[in-house]
Amino acid sequence: MPWGYWKIDPNSICARHGAPIPVSQIVDHSVDYLLVGCEPNTMYKPGLEPQGFRWWWWDNSFLPHLRYPTAANPTADKFWSRLTYCGWGLPHDTEGVCTAPVMQSHRDRINQRLSARSNSQITEISQLWGGTQDQRPVHKRHALILLSSRRNYKNFYDTTPEIWLQNIISVLADEGYTWTVRDKPGPQARLGNQITDAIADAGCDLVIANHSAGASEAALCGVPVVTTSPWNPARPVSTTWEDFCAGVEPHAFKAKQLDRWVTQCCAYTYHREELDMLSWVAVHPEAGHLRAQLTEE
Repeated sequence: MPWGYWKIDPNSICARHGAPIPVSQIVDHSVDYLLVGCEPNTMYKPGLEPQGFRWWWWDNSFLPHLRYPTAANPTADKFWSRLTYCGWGLPHDTEGVCTAPVMQSHRDRINQRLSARSNSQITEISQLWGGTQDQRPVHKRHALILLSSRRNYKNFYDTTPEIWLQNIISVLADEGYTWTVRDKPGPQARLGNQITDAIADAGCDLVIANHSAGASEAALCGVPVVTTSPWNPARPVSTTWEDFCAGVEPHAFKAKQLDRWVTQCCAYTYHREELDMLSWVAVHPEAGHLRAQLTEE
């Protein structure tokens, strides 16, 4: 699938017509654009989008469990993706508090598709991780550090994995932690080697991540998470790096809090069919201005 920007016509029956539009040719800011993927040469540098530019980001799901091999996805395909508006994670206010709505209708929408695709073996998204549980407080103080791709550090954060990792290790050592580092494996290498497996194998009771959606996997298997980026999908259910550095103990969230966050994620989670056919326009919580453009029949 090509990466880049496409103009969004909410009255179309297809999200992408023809080739993506090169950044140098984007001059019409009166319409919305759909950004597929995050190939640096096909997009504005994150955080440097033109003022007034309206864009939607279609990329990997906030909840990696949706691409695990299950009865609803036996071939472990990337059927599900995130769709965010003018941002890289769930929306938040200037204080960093998540402002995404809690809409059970979106969780129901996903559950219905999971049930249909699994012949009713999976009727609730939380079954994908064995049910949501309280996180366990940190005791052993052994952290799993999740590395993102080198390209991600360079293009989103103007740094390198080495610099980021050295900073993490320095603070962990000062706080009396031990650690295990997990390089980001390729998609096929993750089959049977998920974040949850790495946590168990290394005996970790804390996960530290920058951009990685692996933080979502950790949060939902009962392990507290520290995130160094406000763009991390699990940011609302994590301890911020700034607080951790200030001596705050990693917060262990309750199952009710985690389930609330899952429901928030669901409003920004769509199946490939919904994305390709633009049916998301009718339900996405931030697509009201696009719904207003729909032609009445």
